[in-house]
Order: sequence, then structure tokens, then C-alpha cells
Amino acid sequence: MGGCTDFRTYDKSMTETQVEESFSSDQETSAYEDGHNYSGCIGAMPCGIDWLTQTFKTRNAAEKYIMENHDKWDEAFGAHTEEGYVVGGWCSS
Repeated sequence: MGGCTDFRTYDKSMTETQVEESFSSDQETSAYEDGHNYSGCIGAMPCGIDWLTQTFKTRNAAEKYIMENHDKWDEAFGAHTEEGYVVGGWCSS
């Protein structure tokens, strides 16, 4: 089985709790629209966010770190950046 990356970004004015609620809704929408099994989208990920302790300067830096360290069977990684939040990772496809 393969994998694809899928990310969502959220505004820096949000709290982690608000990001978690928004991402949960985004996962539900993805599961409905894209499928919840091997879709290559966030709807195929386990529910929840595993927050990283490191803060990244940019969205691209956070996505690169996540792509190098996330496993497609884990819940999404959440990262703080100076620009906002990045949530996602590898999804089974």
C-alpha cells in the first residue's frame, strides 16, 4: 500500500482546542467526500492530533519535518509555526 501527504493549515489566532475541533470536522468531511479507507486523505487517518513541541518558522519547514517523521498509520502531527498551525501527515492510499 502507498501513501500520500495531506495537510490543513489554520490561523495563528486560533487555540489548539479550536484547531483540534476544526481538524476533526475536516477529517469527517474528508472521510465522507474522499472515503475513509486508503483514500490518501486525512479522512483515512486515525482521529486526533499528536502535537509537536518544536515551533517552526514557516509552513514549509513544518510540512518537511512532518513528511520526514510521520507514519501513515499514526494520527496527524500538529505543528506551531510563526504563520499559524499545520496539521497532517502521511495517509494510506
